[in-house]
Amino acid sequence: MSASTDTGDSAAKAPHGIADVARSAGLSSRTLRHYDAIGLLPATAVGDGGLRRYDDRALVRLQRILLLRGSGLGLTEIARRLGTDLGADGDTDDDAAALADHLVWLERERDRLARQLAAVRTTVARLERGDRLTAAEAFDGFAPTRSPAADAG
Repeated sequence: MSASTDTGDSAAKAPHGIADVARSAGLSSRTLRHYDAIGLLPATAVGDGGLRRYDDRALVRLQRILLLRGSGLGLTEIARRLGTDLGADGDTDDDAAALADHLVWLERERDRLARQLAAVRTTVARLERGDRLTAAEAFDGFAPTRSPAADAG
């Protein structure tokens, strides 16, 4: 993903403007510019006035960055996991495989949270009725699942 200053077809090559990407991802444009500056998420193209633009591959990379940030990793470790060394490009096949692994983890985490909700509901109901609790019911879903970030190290 190397930046280009060719403004003629930058919108065609990279249809997503920085403001739209930032808003959609819940980030600031400043954060995206920082990711660009450190080589974590280079803009696909740079248009008139230095406006950064991104293609679909950059969106996938940003999704992976956000998932890894959500797993508690810092930017240096994220760059290492993405094969960036804060500069090199990753492989699209690696992106798909990594996202598939993360999807499995997210589904497990969703299921764990559903069990936690059920456990808390059961606890509330038993407390309201004056019934005794069981440890198995009270703590179902409370053991954390391991993230792909933890497994990949």
